[in-house]
Amino acid sequence: MKVWKAGLVALLAAILTIVTACSSGKPPKEAVVSAMSKMSELKSYTVQGTFGFDDVVIPEGVAGDSAEAAGVTAVANMLKGSTISYKGTYQADPMRTDMTLDFKMGGDGSSFNLSIPMIVTPEKVWIKVPAIPGVPLPEEISGKFVELDLKKLAEQSGQEVAMPDTAVTQKMGQDMAKILLDNFDEKSYFSEPKAEEVKDLPADLKPDQIVRFAITQQNFDEAITTIVDKVAPQIIDLLLTNEEYLKTLQLTKADLEEAKKELASKEDSEIKKGIEEMKKSLKVNELSLTGAIKDDYLTYQDVRANLEMTEEAQTIKLGMHLLMTYDNLNKDVKFENEIPKDAVPFEQLIEMFGGGL
Repeated sequence: MKVWKAGLVALLAAILTIVTACSSGKPPKEAVVSAMSKMSELKSYTVQGTFGFDDVVIPEGVAGDSAEAAGVTAVANMLKGSTISYKGTYQADPMRTDMTLDFKMGGDGSSFNLSIPMIVTPEKVWIKVPAIPGVPLPEEISGKFVELDLKKLAEQSGQEVAMPDTAVTQKMGQDMAKILLDNFDEKSYFSEPKAEEVKDLPADLKPDQIVRFAITQQNFDEAITTIVDKVAPQIIDLLLTNEEYLKTLQLTKADLEEAKKELASKEDSEIKKGIEEMKKSLKVNELSLTGAIKDDYLTYQDVRANLEMTEEAQTIKLGMHLLMTYDNLNKDVKFENEIPKDAVPFEQLIEMFGGGL
């Protein structure tokens, strides 16, 4: 499968994480912008959820030679049934995010679990070294946090190294969402399912309204055309006029100008040829986001994707889900871990492994 096709599928999935639910009594588009604006103003919250691969099928013939095909098949088998459970705590002042990722890789008897706690501040990142099955680790780092000093890394590399500004990323997401929603027809893409129709909706969640945004096989061609002809050029213009957004995404104006030029081309560009091929080869079984709003705040997101792409009688399948539940909005939050005082510097970790990282 060509890289651009994988990228476009990823773009469609990413779009679903931008679109959110709406509050009671407001039209969907108006309520989406309002809800996102409220969420971007949060000073603190906790979040938990899961990300998982429900189905992954990559035929050996897709990869090419036999050695590569075997590797691709092994990766697909490992991903199928894998899940990442996560829980996190965020506060704006002083800015800090704590996150623990619990990996369960593989859905059969060969599965293994991996837990990775991390702490993120504007200047430093701490990641706790996990116990990896079958991989012996030196006592100096086993069970300890590794410290990445972003300022020091920037000095050593000669390039700026910094965590994205949370306020900037939230505002950028809000601006992109508004562009997206302004270009999608409300009647064609939005619906309001009942609570009992939403799989995995927390039983104790009593939302004011539930809204689903969905791209289906019936509206897929129209959605792709809308994204390429309207949404993408407008987002490029947004990025071109905002230096902070360019810096956050590590993009250059030259790259964006070239992409905009190709999108606007009236000739059969590579992008447009690829879009037409994708329309023929991609089957959308499900591509949706279901969101719930309580008191004008987003409290729950459920993203589902079930896609099939057929090329030369070979069918690639991808099924995945992302669940997110927010709580303790604007409340005093507590962090599970203290800032480690005995953390192992990243440079020391590199030395332990002979500079091979």
